[in-house]
Amino acid sequence: MAKTSFATNDALTKKVWDENLFRDTVKMAYFTKFMGKNYTFLVHTKSELEKSKGDNVTFGIRMRLAGAGVTSGQTLEGNEEKLKTYNHSLSLERYRHATRDNGDLDRQRAMFEIDEEAEIALKEWGAEKIDTLCFDAINSAPTTIFYPVSGTFTKTGTVATATAAITATDKITPALITKSKIWALTGGNRANSTSGQTPLRPIMVNGKKYFVLLVHPDVMGDLKTDATFAQARREALERGKDNPIFSGSEAVWDGVIVHEHEEMPIATNWGAGGTVAGAKCVLMGAQSLVWAWGKKPKVVYEKFDYGEEHGFGWGMTAAVNKPKFNSKDYGSVALYVARTKVSDI
Repeated sequence: MAKTSFATNDALTKKVWDENLFRDTVKMAYFTKFMGKNYTFLVHTKSELEKSKGDNVTFGIRMRLAGAGVTSGQTLEGNEEKLKTYNHSLSLERYRHATRDNGDLDRQRAMFEIDEEAEIALKEWGAEKIDTLCFDAINSAPTTIFYPVSGTFTKTGTVATATAAITATDKITPALITKSKIWALTGGNRANSTSGQTPLRPIMVNGKKYFVLLVHPDVMGDLKTDATFAQARREALERGKDNPIFSGSEAVWDGVIVHEHEEMPIATNWGAGGTVAGAKCVLMGAQSLVWAWGKKPKVVYEKFDYGEEHGFGWGMTAAVNKPKFNSKDYGSVALYVARTKVSDI
């Protein structure tokens, strides 16, 4: 009887192993749930340079259609609206890390398999690296910042202005989330090039429009103590629970899916006197970030000193950044709020 098998060093075996490594790494990354290969995802990904040479990837940034369309008795032909798209490019970067043991005797002494743990550790590090790159990009120099001052919804493009005005009572509220969403949908005063901007495009889930709000756990704690928010938490368990973007979310408030993550930035020196504990939040719409793959994550196994020492190296070629249009963030706006100081006491 003939049996199909693959040797350990078979080329196809290695290809499958590399693909599984990539899937495991990306699965562990928090931002994976937001990634997709078209304009409708929060993080628009491209992998075209995996099969070709080059270090620069160009994304098309699509604007919303603005025309009124036609009604009965009008001819559609000749009244079409041209898609408005703009180019956004980013250059690939190489990221690597490695681990190496001290020899066969150390592997013998250990109560666990050093080789196996080294591989797992690098997968975890790779997932954290993907997330760190995404969080750094989405939080970098926001061009529009909302913040509450004594219950008043305020906007600025200057980080120093926003943080200095915040008092200890200016914490996140459902009202702040709602007002931020309204501004994101409308673009504010779009006729004013200084105060307005291109409206954020929401993502669609089962025919409904959603944005995603990323907050620090301290901010989520403040939100949970708000009585108005209790019903929002119940709604989050009922609506869209099978869609990946709801995975790990705490609630849905007024079409905004609220996620918490410890990598969202916090501060202790906000306010006029530099004593207010604060936190940066981000409201994300479609194409908030663009991610390009050059080479997907891969682990390489090496031996040193005639096989005495074992080493594992992890590497990927990729890039991520925040697209802009007319010098303003295209798919996201920031929310700066005070917070109850819990995580850093």
